[in-house]
Amino acid sequence: MKKTILQIALLLLGIGLYAQDRTLLEIDNEKIDADEFIHIFNKNANHNGNATRKDVDEYMDLFVNFKLKVHEGQALGLDTSRSFKQEIAGYRKQLAQPYLSDKSIEDELVREAYDRMQYDINVSHILIMVGSNASPEDTLKAWNKINDIYKRAVKGENFAKLADEYSQDPSVTKNHGDLGYCTVFGLVYEFETAMYNTKPGDISAPFRTKFGYHILKVNDKRPAKGRYRIAHIMVVSPQDATDEQKKEAKETINKVYAQLKQGADFAKMADEYSADRRTAVKGGELGWISVGGRMIREFEDAAFNLKNVGDISEIVSTGYGYHIIKLLEKEDIKSFDECKTELKSKVSGNMRSYKGRDVVIANLKKEYGVKDMQKKIAPFYKSYVTDSIFNGSWKIDSTLKLDKIIFEIKDQKYTEKDFAQYLMKFNIKQDPVDIKMLVLNAYKQFGDKCIVEYEEKHLEEKYPSFRYLMKEYHDGILLFALTNEAVWNKAIADTLGLEAYYETVKDNYKWGYRYDIHTYKCKDAKTVKDLVKALNNDIDNTSIIEKLNAKDSTTVIVTESALSEKGQSLFADNAIRESGITETAGTTKVYSDDNNVVTTIKVIPPTIKQLSEIRGIVTAAYQDYLEKIWTDELHKKYTVKIHKEMLDQIVKELSENKQ
Repeated sequence: MKKTILQIALLLLGIGLYAQDRTLLEIDNEKIDADEFIHIFNKNANHNGNATRKDVDEYMDLFVNFKLKVHEGQALGLDTSRSFKQEIAGYRKQLAQPYLSDKSIEDELVREAYDRMQYDINVSHILIMVGSNASPEDTLKAWNKINDIYKRAVKGENFAKLADEYSQDPSVTKNHGDLGYCTVFGLVYEFETAMYNTKPGDISAPFRTKFGYHILKVNDKRPAKGRYRIAHIMVVSPQDATDEQKKEAKETINKVYAQLKQGADFAKMADEYSADRRTAVKGGELGWISVGGRMIREFEDAAFNLKNVGDISEIVSTGYGYHIIKLLEKEDIKSFDECKTELKSKVSGNMRSYKGRDVVIANLKKEYGVKDMQKKIAPFYKSYVTDSIFNGSWKIDSTLKLDKIIFEIKDQKYTEKDFAQYLMKFNIKQDPVDIKMLVLNAYKQFGDKCIVEYEEKHLEEKYPSFRYLMKEYHDGILLFALTNEAVWNKAIADTLGLEAYYETVKDNYKWGYRYDIHTYKCKDAKTVKDLVKALNNDIDNTSIIEKLNAKDSTTVIVTESALSEKGQSLFADNAIRESGITETAGTTKVYSDDNNVVTTIKVIPPTIKQLSEIRGIVTAAYQDYLEKIWTDELHKKYTVKIHKEMLDQIVKELSENKQ
């Protein structure tokens, strides 16, 4: 029994020692962990899960060189610069977001949005306004009012009349509470949810949004219309038009409509008659529209009542005048996979995204044992905060200590002073609200903010994946800055060094056999004969062209030229094939065709490429050369120690993982 206990103790001790020291590499006094190497190796090495000792050793060489450069960057203090800190902080903010939101909730919201996209909902509503910072008394008053209206509505009273009488939505005077057809993302999330969760003909229970309390009635639910590409013809008839102007507009639109029904071209009629000149020149085309989009209600309803591509609407009257609409194209709702990326972007940029954040905050409160200390802030709404906060002149009494703890997250404590500083964001000119509710809501926001910030601050400790990711970005940014300075910019700026390097490697860069080809268009057969004769005597004698063109500059025209190897120019390849010239240095050929075109071909022997011809290629090679010299210098500058036993352990671990 004692022996067994001793064995277990030794095993645990061994595990403890193993967990404490996983050093793989030391560069001077810097220790680099084996797990970092494994993480980078598995991410970047091309081993497809079948890593061999050779793979590990080869990648270790690269890893050492990489870490040497990072070590040099740190030694030079490049990671302490303001620009570096700003850049890494920006990346950290982005990389932290997935850890601060519940992905499963996000996925649910994306799927929910897609499911809702399948239907358009015709909805009416009644709103009783009440702000989020309203007093409990005002909130209760608004609730009682909407609840009384709800009871009357479900008993059968006319919803539109109730809206006219009670709704505080400014648009009620025009629409009697009827919002028309709406779809996902068109309204605040709480309203959208109530709308999609209510059956056609039913009235929702009262619910709250940032605007206040609502009830809604679903008038109709139809399969989604998707998107329509439309065109229109508009004849202006504003509300302040004279009777004569209105009569003229009506006659014009009737005439246009009659001609369209007889087969007149819609685009031509739009160009001739439409007052919307921006679209008239394009045949009246307005582009794509969606339900609940930018179009006014009457116009949108008429457009989405069109069934078939090519259909035109009846005459539509709006506050702008008269319209005739044509359906040019329809696009149905795409598949979930096609919509997923766009929906994810919309969800993340929408208030509903806070749902995933709220879940994370609630879980963190449990994890960290955060207690409700709301009573601690009573002095703020009882005496500290005054009405001056609503005109931006509020100041906290400087004689107050404000050192009491009002919020705690594990070892992190937040004082009244911290909260007072946070309250300053509300110290702006605004409509007065209930001070107690303002403070209580601000305290909740303050607590949520502190929890998120605390969690974000400790992500490296909680999540190895995040720690390695941040390490990758830190080292990558550092390496880029250092290599840019030590290699890339130097190779570009050091022209003398580049030229000297070129001289040492230029024999590696040679042209193959090239063909110097020119074609000349001649005015007549006699000119062809004279030109061929002259060029046969001296193919490089370009002065003959000047002589032939002395009286008429169009006698001989150079139409095309090329200096090319085979396979690099279609023009050259055709000329080589037609001439039948052999690949022998110095060979020349001059010939003509029936179209009075003279062609010359000269074979150029292999030559060394000039630096000007291959500067990009040589510069890249020079950069590699400079980087090798730099890496060698770093190996001499710093002491590098590889822990072979840990490298053996890594090979073993990778092999076990494979199995």
